[in-house]
Amino acid sequence: MLLGENRDKNNTNIMEANVFREFFGGIIDYAGMFPPAELTLSKAFRNYIGYLESEDKWMMSKFVCSVKSFLEIFGKNSESGKLVHNYHGSRWIDFSLLSSGGNTPKDFKNSLEKECREIKKIIEEHTEKISVDAFEVKIQPDLVGSFGNHALKKLLGETDDIINSNGLTGIRVYIEPPVGDKYKTIFSKSAEAAAESCHHGGRVGFKLRTGGVTADAFPTIEQVAYALNVCFENRIQFKATAGLHHPVRHYNRSVNTKMHGFLNVFGAGILRHANTLSLNELEDIISDETSTSFIFSDDTFYWNDIPADITKTVKARAEFVKSFGSCSFDEPRDDLKKLGLWF
Repeated sequence: MLLGENRDKNNTNIMEANVFREFFGGIIDYAGMFPPAELTLSKAFRNYIGYLESEDKWMMSKFVCSVKSFLEIFGKNSESGKLVHNYHGSRWIDFSLLSSGGNTPKDFKNSLEKECREIKKIIEEHTEKISVDAFEVKIQPDLVGSFGNHALKKLLGETDDIINSNGLTGIRVYIEPPVGDKYKTIFSKSAEAAAESCHHGGRVGFKLRTGGVTADAFPTIEQVAYALNVCFENRIQFKATAGLHHPVRHYNRSVNTKMHGFLNVFGAGILRHANTLSLNELEDIISDETSTSFIFSDDTFYWNDIPADITKTVKARAEFVKSFGSCSFDEPRDDLKKLGLWF
């Protein structure tokens, strides 16, 4: 088994054969240390282990933390390390790690080289229990300048070389571009660079920040739709982070703005993968605040009359829309139940 390759033992009997389970299977990356929850490492990691042992573990994917926190988990006399030692669940403990990055490509590469060596050592010591499947990396705007994305392509190639040379083959790098006025150019060039890296044997995906603790952290409907569409057109994987605690788009007083819904965003992605949809149609799905527009039969997911059967839903989740980071595992589950979508 390759280091970093997804080795989830949760395979045969947990997922029921219905489209709801296929839509939401492994959709949440637990990020309990991040705002607004901001739990301590030990509390967040204990929560994650508990979720992996719960009846709803089918909905959980990775534990999101910084590389620094990952190293702390396995430090001497670490409470979290003891949880790993005593863990005998049916799921692998999967991590998605936020790389320390750097202000320059050189700084980033030096940091990544050091991180990969440390990560590999820990994986080898706990090879039957843990897996590191993803790096999450913020990219600087100047990597996709006015004249092209050569700098980003070069950096992604070098990143892939560093990961492979350290025996971490199988890790996917999710690049998070900045969201701003020039988002069309930046998103397009980022997705194109990711696609070219994948074409040459790399594993690169696209990460979109879909919210935060202030109103200005939330991208527009148009920005979310464009990101989904450009990722689909370039055949690269998409994940989201922040701001998707609730299923359906709604106004939230705590941040004084409308928050995106994970049912809207991932529903739009699945339906784009399954159908020929325009940007305007994607925007309509993402902007919909009516929960009854989203329908789950036993074998088909619909938004109004646009369908994705169970086969297409499985394919979309496997190939395209992967997961979203959330500091809560309870809120998404509770809200789905309140809407009558989950019994």
